[in-house]
Formats: sequence, structure tokens, C-alpha cells
Amino acid sequence: MNRAFACAAILLFGATMTLSQTNSQEPDRTRRPGPQPVPHVALPAIQKAKLANGLAVWLVEKHKLPLVAMSLVIQSGADQDPARKPGVATMTAELLDAGTGSRDVLQIAEELEFLGASMSFRANTDASVGNAVTLTKHLDRTLALFADILTNPVFPEKEFERIRTQRVTSLLQQRDRAAIVASNALMHVMYGTLHPYGNDASGTEASLKSMTRNDIVAFYKASYRPGNATLIVVGDIAMNDLLPRIEKSFAGWEQAQVALRVPPDVLPAQRRVVYLIDKPGAPQSEIRIGYPALARSTPDYFPVSVMNRILGGQFSSRINLNLREKRGYTYGARSAFIFLKHPGPFMASGGFVSAKTDSSVEQLVAEIKRMHAEGITAEELAFAKKGMTGAFALNFETQAQVANTLQNLVLYGLPDDYYATYLQNIDGVTLEDVRRVAAAYLNPDAMAILVVGDAKLVKPGLEKLNLGPVVMLDTEGQAIP
Repeated sequence: MNRAFACAAILLFGATMTLSQTNSQEPDRTRRPGPQPVPHVALPAIQKAKLANGLAVWLVEKHKLPLVAMSLVIQSGADQDPARKPGVATMTAELLDAGTGSRDVLQIAEELEFLGASMSFRANTDASVGNAVTLTKHLDRTLALFADILTNPVFPEKEFERIRTQRVTSLLQQRDRAAIVASNALMHVMYGTLHPYGNDASGTEASLKSMTRNDIVAFYKASYRPGNATLIVVGDIAMNDLLPRIEKSFAGWEQAQVALRVPPDVLPAQRRVVYLIDKPGAPQSEIRIGYPALARSTPDYFPVSVMNRILGGQFSSRINLNLREKRGYTYGARSAFIFLKHPGPFMASGGFVSAKTDSSVEQLVAEIKRMHAEGITAEELAFAKKGMTGAFALNFETQAQVANTLQNLVLYGLPDDYYATYLQNIDGVTLEDVRRVAAAYLNPDAMAILVVGDAKLVKPGLEKLNLGPVVMLDTEGQAIP
């Protein structure tokens, strides 16, 4: 760790670190520098309160700049979409700031511009989130606007129709984007359409065409309730000053019981299958390899994260060095465990030269098998830890980044000291930990291998690999008879 990084971390969030003494001798440039001692990071305490209507309030005080950032986290995302109607959660979030009972969309935009504030609303797989940043002196007016949008949206029919039309058009355009087709089709193959993870969160052509404004209103009433939400505030304000303002702004937000649905269990695959989506004349093939893996609640989160960084989670990962640097099959290949509330997927991915599609699949599978069977070296472990600890402070540079980072604590029930102990948890991962989780959670014999490419060119090579039956799919991920 260099002095610039350490000083930045100290200025950003009051960290206390022990720095190694500068070596006056000329460094040995023939050897990679070894890791420095793990720093101790002291983050500001999270203060907590709850309003009478059930809204949880978290505050982290940061007084160096006259700014306040807010994130309101609703524990309902695309995972709570109505059955066979994916896209409702993300559509609801997108329509929130299209107008309220007292402001239309233009008035909202003009008020934000006058205040010099920013706001955004979105939904992802696990949550719906509203974000805002403002100067402390404009907090009252910004908070009033933020609360009005969140608690009094009217979802204008005209705006609903406009966004729905945009989404249907976008879906049609996506059929020509092999990377999107590949990722969506793999999720469909792994989870099916009855599981929310198996559907595109923005919706399908069928769900969007059947969706009505009433679906949006129903989702809002069922999910956007104070007892299903946490307001995270980071910035230049104290709790005794903040709470009366929030009480005033959110006083009209009525409490109601929220019943969160649990998605169906996903049975692990019993064999390896190769799926192929034909894209005639494609100069490269998009490859996805995956299977349902782990939820964010897994106690093995840290060793799995370290293991995947070495496998495919950094530029110098085994997968990228093999397929990009050594063989020149791709501009970049990667892997990831996508940790969600419920078991999310492991996925290896990339775009590869069409003529080398079978070889690329073979090498991707080989790297997964090698990690599964052998684990890693001490040098790889040290380098991965160094990269993860070195990037840690970047999550806390601004008030907005702190608020966004704390969303993970809310969504996944992580302990308040999660980030205070993060570096120590990374440093505590051992070679044996990585070998154990690689053997337990990498499943090379029961993976879905999905390829979007020129079938006439790539299918014979895929069949010769003997990795499993080759099944043809359409662009929606449905089997072709």
C-alpha cells in the first residue's frame, strides 16, 4: 500500500493505519512487491432510528462537506414481480418521478435544477431504490420532493404507455445483440420462467404487451410501504436534526403489511448440456457457462470471492490470461458468482472468435475444472488479496458512495461491522479455504454451456467436444423442436 492511498483513506473516513517505513534502498524490480500489512479501517458508526409508521432510518455523519446523500431501499425488486409478468418492478421504479399529486414531471425537473440536487429511481433483482444528493442548506426542500415522489406518485397513463413502447422496441433491438441474448437465455435455461431470476428484469415482449397501469399501481401499493423500507442518510447532519425533518416529510406514508414471496427452489442440474442459438454470419460467438450457485447469505462469501478473483474476476485471472493473453481468442473473458437474496448464478462469459468457439469452450471448462481439482498457489492468493484490499477504500470516497455501499447491509442482513471487518475477513482467507470452496461450489460436470454464434460454423466443433448434448434454442431461450 502506498502513502497516497493511505492518506486518501485517512481523509475519507477517519481510518487509522500503520504504514511501513520507506525503504531507502533501491527496490528490486525483478520481483513482484509483496503484500503490505492489512490496514485497520475505522468507519463512522451507523446510527439507527425508526419512525412511527415503521420506516427505518440509518444515519452516518460526515461533516467535511455541506452535502447529504440519501438512499431509500425497498425490499422488493424484480424478485417480487407478479407471476408471468416480469418487468413490473422496474417499470414502477422508472415511473415514480413521472408525476405526483402536486407536481408534474416538468415541475419535478425544474425544482431539482433550481436546488442543484440529483435524484434517481431504479429497481434491480432484489430491491427498488431511490437515491438523492443535495446541499445541506437545501435538505428540507429536497427531502420534501423526494418524499412526495416516493409516497404520492400518480403513474400517468401517457408516461406508462411511452415507457412500455420504448421497452418493447428495445427488446426487439436486443435480438441483434448477441451478448444480451446469451446472458438472458442462460438465466432462462438455469432458472426457468417461473423463477424471477429466469426472466429479464425489464420484462419480456409478452409481459410488456399485457401489462397495464393497474399492474404498476398494484405493485406499488403492495411493496412501497414504510415497514418494507430503510432510509439511509449520509452527510452533514446529526440525528436529532434529521429525524424531525423525515417525520414531517414522510408523515403521510401509511403503514401496511407487506407479504414478500419466496421464489421456488431451483434443483441443481444433473448433467452438462450445450445450448446453441444460431446467429448466421456472426464474426464472434458469445459464450456463457453457468449454473445456480450461492446466495449472499453463504458463510463462504469471502473465500468464494477470493477464489473467483483468481479464476476470472480480475484482468490477470487464469481465464483471461489463458484465452486473451496466451491464445488471442477474445478481448476479455471473465467469471463471477452473482450473490443475491436467493441462490444466484455462477457465470463464466466472453465474446470469442467464431473459428475458435469450440477451443474457447474447451479452455473455459478446463480452467473451471483445474480450479475445482487443484485450488490455487500461495502467490495467487497473496496477489488476489492485495487487489481486493487495495480497491476497498474506493467504496467510501463520497457521501453517495457510502450510502450506496450501505445498501448491502440493508438488503442482505449483514452485520453493522461488516465493512469495519472486511479487510480482516479477506486477509483471513487461506489456501485451504479456497481449495475447499472450489471443490464444493464449482460444478464442472453439471453446467449449462450456452453459445450464440453461427451454428453452421460452430456446431460441428461443439459436438466433437463431447461435453454433452447440443440443444438448439431460439433467441428467447426456448428449445427448438
